[in-house]
Amino acid sequence: MTEDMDNEQLAEAVDDWILVEILDGGCGNRPFRCECGMSLRYQYIVTHNKQNKTYKLGETCLGNYTRLTPEIIRDIKKGFHTVHLERDELLLKIFRGEETNIKEFAGIEIPQSYLEQIDHDIPLLDKQLKKLHDQLRAKRIEEQQKQRQVERKRQKEILYQSRQRKATKAHTVSYYSYHSSPKTRSHLCISYEELIERHLNELKQIRAKEKLISAGLKKDWDTIQDIVRAAKRREEFDYGLFKLLLSNLKISLRIE
Repeated sequence: MTEDMDNEQLAEAVDDWILVEILDGGCGNRPFRCECGMSLRYQYIVTHNKQNKTYKLGETCLGNYTRLTPEIIRDIKKGFHTVHLERDELLLKIFRGEETNIKEFAGIEIPQSYLEQIDHDIPLLDKQLKKLHDQLRAKRIEEQQKQRQVERKRQKEILYQSRQRKATKAHTVSYYSYHSSPKTRSHLCISYEELIERHLNELKQIRAKEKLISAGLKKDWDTIQDIVRAAKRREEFDYGLFKLLLSNLKISLRIE
């Protein structure tokens, strides 16, 4: 390499180098030697393709030979260090006979590379296991939230049904008390015109929600319609029963 090289020439020159290995003598130790003779803790073993020659260099000479910046060299060293740690972790797991139980992670999506690794009887790294455990935990939290939503909805429905039963019971008691009273019996009979004038709007609202009427109340709706038809024919009808059944339907369909 020369100082007058342009960027393209420098890039080609850098590509001629292959990093083979990084040796670490350990903290406080300098057992290795650079080509320049300096003792080293970290020794970078590189090969020049065109020269077909291998060099053993320190960080400074590695930059001088390859024109790599100190920042890039630090990144390279960090990457090799990570690879070595993962290699040592795998070797230790294999030595101990550790295996990865894939059934533990049923229900979550497992990367294909993980599955292939397990198929080759290679246990997963701790960081890989952490990723799967995090996914599994997130899925369980999501399922718990869905269950709580279903339970809240069920409790609301139970409360609504309870209120509906109480309201129906109250109306039933009110009707029978009113219907059995001699003083009010005569007021139970009204004309068809009065019936329609008082309840036409309610009947229209129920008709609009007819498909939502439960099977248990469908018969009540039929009875209400029969009462209206009887009133129109000027026949006697039970107005108290009409109001009771109408009230039950309004509660069920949540009509004000």
